[in-house]
Amino acid sequence: MQAGASDRGRDFAARWAEIIFVTPVLIDVAVEFRNDLHARAVRFGRDPDTVKVLPGIVPVIGDTEKQAKALHDQLHELSHPESDLSTLSYHLGVDLSRFPQDEVLPENLDVPGVEGHYREVAELTRRSGLSLAELGQRYGAGRTTSGFAGTPSTVADRMQEWFEAGACDGFMLQVPYLPGGLEELVPGLVPELQHRGLFRTEYDGSTLRDSLGLPRPAG
Repeated sequence: MQAGASDRGRDFAARWAEIIFVTPVLIDVAVEFRNDLHARAVRFGRDPDTVKVLPGIVPVIGDTEKQAKALHDQLHELSHPESDLSTLSYHLGVDLSRFPQDEVLPENLDVPGVEGHYREVAELTRRSGLSLAELGQRYGAGRTTSGFAGTPSTVADRMQEWFEAGACDGFMLQVPYLPGGLEELVPGLVPELQHRGLFRTEYDGSTLRDSLGLPRPAG
């Protein structure tokens, strides 16, 4: 398993990893990442189907769209911009407090930390024009939460869109809070995905490899 979207991280994943965790916030960026990773895997002599890309998402589920939005907004408001921007600073290895908080993230920063995170937030900033303060709040609230909030049906629509577009091979599901996040996720979203034929109703084997359709190492 590997996580990291820098060029070095992609090469490492393409050569050695079978499961890659990513946190893209935009579907077209996710498609580009997976295509690039598979192309690199081929260059290393690997079958790209043995390289599974699993973006992490934070579904916020409600019985109605209005309820899901209210819960999403409440969780977002609990995120403190300054403290969460400090987390992003830590991940990037850059002190973001030295920049004006009401302006956007500077372009072409020299990032000694997680380059993939910088690419994600830089692209998000470019498209949405979020200020640094707003970016910090979004980052702390769960940068992959947006777009996956709604009823089980609408969240399943979004997941199906990503899967069928070639943006991923599956998802790493996270929950925004416990135990309620799981209590809303399991009885609502899972049956909806099963009804669409997108999630198993029984396991093919007893191991994670069996579940992901990965071959066992020889020897």
